[in-house]
Amino acid sequence: DIGCSTGEFLEAIDWKGPKFGMEISEHAIKIAKTKKISFEKSLLTEKSAFDLIVFRGTIQHIDEPFLYMKKSFDALKKGGYVVFLATPNANSFYYKRWNTLPFLDPSLNFFIPSDHSLINAMKNFGFTFIDIEYPYIDSPYSSLLGDHINFIMKILGKNVKFPFWRNSMNVVFQK
Repeated sequence: DIGCSTGEFLEAIDWKGPKFGMEISEHAIKIAKTKKISFEKSLLTEKSAFDLIVFRGTIQHIDEPFLYMKKSFDALKKGGYVVFLATPNANSFYYKRWNTLPFLDPSLNFFIPSDHSLINAMKNFGFTFIDIEYPYIDSPYSSLLGDHINFIMKILGKNVKFPFWRNSMNVVFQK
């Protein structure tokens, strides 16, 4: 789990195999270790070591995102998966209109992928594209009427933040 924080994701999905994380916060690492997440293996150094690599809302915060994508291929076992969850999508109408997304902090971002650029990059690194979803409608954050009213309000100059169609994406690739 790249950017695993305190390990809540691997705990929530009830992962049964060995659990490895990468995290920059020492405080979060201490908590994650209590959940049996190991930090002894790194995506950047391992070869054919992992079944699954997850970037959950993190690829935009990595200063060398293409290095991490490329190293994912080497670090995965044959047939393994890379999953990008809660990933911003620069190809959304909201981003194209306002050059940002409501959940982004520009001071923390290095790369905002689009659905097309992420798929293209991963294919160039040897991955097979499996699936993409845009989880707006089924998310607990969506309010179809309210979000569209907020969209109009933002066009009129109001400073509102709201979720919108295709702002984020979940994308799956296989080695």
